[in-house]
Amino acid sequence: MKKILVVGLIAIMATLQVAAQQIQGTVKDTTQTAIPLMRIYLAGTQKHTVSSANGSFLLKDVKPGTYTLLAAGMGYKTLEQTVTVTTGTTNADLTIQPSDVGLSEVVVTASRNKETLGTVPSSITIISGKQLREQSAITTDINQLLSMNVPGLTLGTNSSTNKGQTLRGRGMLIMIDGIPQSTPLRNGDKDMRSIDISVIERVEVIKGSTAIYGNGADGGIINFITIKANSDKHFSGSTDISTAGSLTNGANGLGGRISQNFSGKFNKFDYVVSGTYEQTGVNRDAKGEVIAPFQSLSQNENVNLFAKLGYDINSNNRIEVMYNYYRTMQNATYINQGGEFGKSPIIGVVGTSPGDKQGTPYNHNAYVNYTNKNIFKNTSLNVNLYYQDFYTVFEWSDFYAPPGNSAIVSKKMGARLNFNTVFNFHPNLFGDVTWGVDILNDKTSQPLTDGRPFVPEMNMKNYAPYAQLKTVLFKDFLVKAGVRYENISLNIPDYTTIKFGNYAGGVFVKGGNLPYEALVFNTGLRYTKFPVFNPFISYSQSFSLYDLGRTLRLAKAVSDGATSINTIETEAIITNNYEAGFNSNIGKFNASGAYFISTSNLGTSLKDVNGVAVPERAPERVQGFEFTAGYQFLRNLSASASYSHVEGKKDVDGTKTYLPTTRISPDKMTVNVNYSPLKQWDLGVYYIYSGVRKRFDVNPTTKQYDLGNGPVGDFYLVNLYTGYRFNQSASIRLGVDNLLNADYYPVTSQGRVRTDSYIKGSGARFNLGFKYSF
Repeated sequence: MKKILVVGLIAIMATLQVAAQQIQGTVKDTTQTAIPLMRIYLAGTQKHTVSSANGSFLLKDVKPGTYTLLAAGMGYKTLEQTVTVTTGTTNADLTIQPSDVGLSEVVVTASRNKETLGTVPSSITIISGKQLREQSAITTDINQLLSMNVPGLTLGTNSSTNKGQTLRGRGMLIMIDGIPQSTPLRNGDKDMRSIDISVIERVEVIKGSTAIYGNGADGGIINFITIKANSDKHFSGSTDISTAGSLTNGANGLGGRISQNFSGKFNKFDYVVSGTYEQTGVNRDAKGEVIAPFQSLSQNENVNLFAKLGYDINSNNRIEVMYNYYRTMQNATYINQGGEFGKSPIIGVVGTSPGDKQGTPYNHNAYVNYTNKNIFKNTSLNVNLYYQDFYTVFEWSDFYAPPGNSAIVSKKMGARLNFNTVFNFHPNLFGDVTWGVDILNDKTSQPLTDGRPFVPEMNMKNYAPYAQLKTVLFKDFLVKAGVRYENISLNIPDYTTIKFGNYAGGVFVKGGNLPYEALVFNTGLRYTKFPVFNPFISYSQSFSLYDLGRTLRLAKAVSDGATSINTIETEAIITNNYEAGFNSNIGKFNASGAYFISTSNLGTSLKDVNGVAVPERAPERVQGFEFTAGYQFLRNLSASASYSHVEGKKDVDGTKTYLPTTRISPDKMTVNVNYSPLKQWDLGVYYIYSGVRKRFDVNPTTKQYDLGNGPVGDFYLVNLYTGYRFNQSASIRLGVDNLLNADYYPVTSQGRVRTDSYIKGSGARFNLGFKYSF
């Protein structure tokens, strides 16, 4: 009996020991970044799991033996790794390689969590650090760089504003690391020039209406992702010096730029600090004439100071702080002269402009960011507290009575509480849920610099909970669906309008509170099985308060009592975006395309009423398509091309007419060729074509084109980049903007139909630079 009991006890202990075997580990990419949602299989068994938010996984009740562990996920090569299970817990940390199909590039803006392009059912353009470094050798104007690389984005205006630049025919939300730069309550079109290119690591562009970050993203989001610390050294850095100027007439045209960067990591602490100073010279057109200083890039003094400090508390917890200061002011020694729309451009002549200097005296951005990769089971947490303080001054104008300079003052304080929970119900049903809440306080006003209140301070408080589901069905169908609830309180004080243009002003308006509530949705489906054809469909909505300040400053007296904000048209805009697209990768060839339709019951166009631009609140429909393709001919020779088409109409009292060219850009085509004759020598040629858009006739009453309806002729530009690396530390570069010296008017200059905007684009310009890294 004792022998039987002993044998039985041994058998039970052996069974318990076998049952207790398990495999645990983490999945990381080649940069040692944890990867969630990777499928983990134990070959030859039915055991499987999905990596959690911090990349960890666990396979329980594994019998001793030697197995093949499989890891697979969209955007990565399938990994096979042998693992031998003995007793207890077996560790198996996996490092997985990105795939070669072009869908492995990581994007964070689309869902606030790291995910690869191949798992996002929407159109995304990423401008990499390499592209930025090369093309900034041609120009440091971020407006122009973006329009060269983003299909659907109107070409840059050659000015200090992005007025007339739209993304797929609608306004866009500009951000720095998720901090909103746009001022949708009173849009001044200065949001794109809010940070220097030297501290931008990459740019993520999410196209189409989206509510993931709240107010103002009707056409999409452009997010500037700032640089990170160099974790390979305790102390490293770079010094970059360059000079630029006109090739058509060098008088007063030379400018200079210096940028210094320091970066490193000590134990758990990492840092990066950077400073840039730039002074631009006088810009000239193809004929050597000085370009009018009106909102121009001539004689600008630009300063950018940046710092980012991080501390890894432990493997799961990190805290990071960032601060960026940007200033750009024009020290013009020229004034506008002449000009008549359609006949001759405004040019610059020596003189002193009255009033205050135009530019942005300051734009402060800061955040404190805390990350916990595993705050509770399968859930990570990100808390972001941010602040922006922005002040910009516009040109002196006799549009006001008496004349003066207007300015926009905007302060934002916000908090984002973001959770991500990974779930795994079945091998064919797993995914994650991103959920949380956004809190924002936005105070924006437009005073004149002499103290007159042009637009009163609008105090918006926004509380917006949201949830976004991403799940994989039957291994190959990726489904995303989300909802966001906008709850806004907008307080406006009593104010009295002032006289400007042909508007008499003097109307007293009773202030109060404007409440807004909206529930916006999004959903999308992507089929991920075949890299040769990776299609998606999606539907998304956005919420925006369109340029409310423009409406408030035009308040009219009412006959039956006092004017109040409740008698002014202030209804919010809900935009619907329908889209179908694909990605395709076949060997050395890659392509992507999308067709979209965007609708809204209220519009964002402007019409001219007695010389004053007034919002036109009419239903709109915008549609178009985009196509990109690239091919790697040789190891050192590649080419890419893109084509985009956008068109739109509005419905005014039952009559459908085309949207103005200040909203809808002509067709755009780009072709890029990159070649390296030697390992240390790079060449790049960039071709940009802007097409024709002539949708409107002259107004029979005024004998002129209405505001925004000007005929746009085509033009093309060729840019050149070349760079040579002497060694790992030193390099020299040369860029030429408008290499063939095209004589042209930018799209907005032609389409806006305003003499004060009828300004030519820059002629040929050079940019010569030297960089030393250590």
